Amino acid sequence: MREDELRAAIDEAREILAEAARMANEQARAELARTFDAGDGRGAAFECVRVEEFLKGKGARTLDAERAARELYIGDAYFQDVEKLMVQFDRLERALGGVPGMNVGALVGRCTEVATCDIARATANLLTLRGAFKVGKISAMVMDCPKLLMCDDLEDRIRRTQACITRIWASESDEDTIYAISEEPNLLFTLCDLPIFAEDISVDISELPMSVQGACVVVARARVRRRTAFVSNHSSRVEALVFATRRFKA
Repeated sequence: MREDELRAAIDEAREILAEAARMANEQARAELARTFDAGDGRGAAFECVRVEEFLKGKGARTLDAERAARELYIGDAYFQDVEKLMVQFDRLERALGGVPGMNVGALVGRCTEVATCDIARATANLLTLRGAFKVGKISAMVMDCPKLLMCDDLEDRIRRTQACITRIWASESDEDTIYAISEEPNLLFTLCDLPIFAEDISVDISELPMSVQGACVVVARARVRRRTAFVSNHSSRVEALVFATRRFKA
C-alpha cells in the first residue's frame, strides 16, 4: 500500500472513529471498526489511527504522532498492532521514566527508532550520561539527540568530542567541554568523526563543514553566557562579602 493511499485511508478512518467516539455504545464502536477491511487497506488505516491516538495520549505532538504512526506501521510489522506497541512502551517507560523530564511518548514521536531500540543499551547509555552530565540536562539532550540511547560507543564519543572541542578552543577545561556537549549533543555524532581531527594539529572553526560550524557557534555563545553568569555571580558574592564585612566593622 502506497503512503499516499495510506494517508487517504487514515483520513477516512479518523472520520469514522470520530463518529464512533460520539457513540457511547461500545458495540456500535466495534461494528464501525469491523467495517474496515484489511484487504482494501482500510484495516491498516484503522491501526495507524489507533497508534496515532495512543502516541498523542502519551505526550507526542499531533503532527509527530501522525508521522510516527505511519512510519511504525510501514517500517515494522510488529507495531501494526497497537497492543504490542503498548507493551513496548511499558518497557521503555520503566527503563527511561526515571530520568527527570523524560517524555517517552514525545521521544518516540520525534524518533520512531526509539520504539525498537535495545532497552539494555539505552539503560546503559543513560547511566553513562548520568555520570558525565548534570541530571537535569539529560532529558533535553536525549530529546534533541535520540541517538544517545542507541549508540554502542557513547563513552568513547564523549571523550573524543571533548578532545575535538579543545582543538578548536585550546583554553577549554573538561567542565567547559562537557557543558558544550550538553548544549549541543549532536556534536557527538558530527564533530569527532570529521577527518580533519585525525591530524594532530589545532583546528579553526572556519575549517569545519557549515552544518557543524552552526552547532559550534551555538556552543560558543553558550560559553559566553555561562562565563558571564559565572562572573556576575562571583561579583555578587564579592559585593555581599564586602557589605557584610563593613557591617561587621561598623
